[in-house]
Amino acid sequence: MNILQIANKAIYPPDGGTQAILSMSKGYIRNGHNVHLLNMTTYKHYNNVSIIEKEYLDHLKISTEEINTKISTLRLLLNFFFSKKPYIAKRFCTNKFSERIKELLKTENFDYVQIEGLYVLQYIKIIKSVYKGEIVYRPHNLEYKIWESNSKESDNILKKIYFKVLSNKLRKFEHSFLNLYDYILPISDKDADNFKKEGNIKPVLLSPYGIDTKNITEYQESYSGIVKKQINYIGALDWIPNQKGIFWFIEECFPLILKEIPDIKLNIAGRNAPKWFAKKISHRNINFIGEVENANEFIQNPGPIVVPLFSGSGMRIKIIEAMAFKKTVIATSVAAEGINFDNNVNIIIENNPESFANSIIKIMQNSDLEEEIGTQAFEFARKNFDFENITANIISFIK
Repeated sequence: MNILQIANKAIYPPDGGTQAILSMSKGYIRNGHNVHLLNMTTYKHYNNVSIIEKEYLDHLKISTEEINTKISTLRLLLNFFFSKKPYIAKRFCTNKFSERIKELLKTENFDYVQIEGLYVLQYIKIIKSVYKGEIVYRPHNLEYKIWESNSKESDNILKKIYFKVLSNKLRKFEHSFLNLYDYILPISDKDADNFKKEGNIKPVLLSPYGIDTKNITEYQESYSGIVKKQINYIGALDWIPNQKGIFWFIEECFPLILKEIPDIKLNIAGRNAPKWFAKKISHRNINFIGEVENANEFIQNPGPIVVPLFSGSGMRIKIIEAMAFKKTVIATSVAAEGINFDNNVNIIIENNPESFANSIIKIMQNSDLEEEIGTQAFEFARKNFDFENITANIISFIK
């Protein structure tokens, strides 16, 4: 089959969204299909083909269109007061990309088109004007839910108001495209339920983020057997829920851990940290790393991975990757949404400071338990999140 995959993000630098898109492309190719990935190059993301393994290159074609998505304060304000279309979506809507889509669909034959996320879904009427085949929508999350959470989490009254207005606009915006696609592939059960409540009547298949468990198995072996007193965190540091989560951990949980293990270190990694962030988390037991060149190498640092999160939508890709690397993950319930885990078997779920801290202390003092949970985590990830199996299920579902 020939599949056209359309995304609003180029593939580099890697983050949750880019990895979710590229893993889907690779999964289709592993199943014997060809993928043409049409994406947008922005000031934040570009295409770096060197990160793609050789086995995929003969069956993956990448086309792009450069789009200016930089935020204009004037346009943002005008949009806030005078437009029903959310500014965050409008930045990704251009005639240039519309024409590129139409040109591609007129000159090449595709068995189906897969739309990656809401900001590309706004092109569905353009697609349908020139393409009569089937269209698959893969929402990475519910965008309005994220901004609804940001509104609740923000301490700044102006931001709180703006995020609330943006959330309402996004909900109406997403609803306007409901059921224009032929199939929908939500990432989690919760997202699937929300789409049903919003009025989706199209066939639904849960399609979580996938990983290449074959390559990960080979990669993680060289990191086994190292013991150090450290805790690890990685996430996008410009995202309000992540900021709130790590501050909660540092202020509420970390002091309790330090009482029991005074020499423990907390390593924090992530992209796009605001200038004030490093100052706010400054502590002799905290090692602020910032952006790392290879997230997988960081994840494999000795010690558990913590994922404190209390709002959001979709699925935390880093949890799946950490599990695949045989890591013990301690997370909140919200962080682990969409992952049908077995608590205290392949992951540890805690929601209050005392139990969160105590679970970390328990893991740090019991290497056998850490290894046992890590092993179970790997088996769970291999069984449920292999991208080859996920894309095979999608092909069967669409056929």
